[in-house]
Amino acid sequence: MKYSKITISGKICTGKTTLFWNLQKKLNWPVFSTSQYFRDLARFKKFSLEKAQEQNERTTKEVDFRVRDLLKTKGNLIAEGWMTGIMAEKLPRILKILLVCTDQKRIKRFSQREKISLTEAKKRITKREISLFDKLERIYNRRDFVNPKNYNLVVDTSELTPGQVLQTVVDKLI
Repeated sequence: MKYSKITISGKICTGKTTLFWNLQKKLNWPVFSTSQYFRDLARFKKFSLEKAQEQNERTTKEVDFRVRDLLKTKGNLIAEGWMTGIMAEKLPRILKILLVCTDQKRIKRFSQREKISLTEAKKRITKREISLFDKLERIYNRRDFVNPKNYNLVVDTSELTPGQVLQTVVDKLI
């Protein structure tokens, strides 16, 4: 394979976690999920996921730099999270994937996942993304986290099944 590591980035409800676990099953590579880290943190601290992701800059940098350091090590790895592709900049043999999806589809997915109305889902997604992008801009002095130019594979998951998304990535790996 021409890649030894994979990063998966994208906005809320683009299919990052689904692709992450599907790739892990298919490739049986070690994994690191920043989303899971923040979900675990929220559960441990007994607060909402939104609040966990808005933790201080120190926590954010700690997680992002942990990903970067993991990406520099030998061996295979699948890493998922907002900043994984950016943390892989200029590192060799890493397939940097950006998942994109229409806002309408993302809102619907979030609504179904969280069991809330479409209106509430749109409100929560918008609030979380604005808050997160503002925080990341303050930390890293950039705002191009989901710009396709930073990735070597962009997949629009709006109308694809999880299996089709997986196959698109596997095809790129070969």
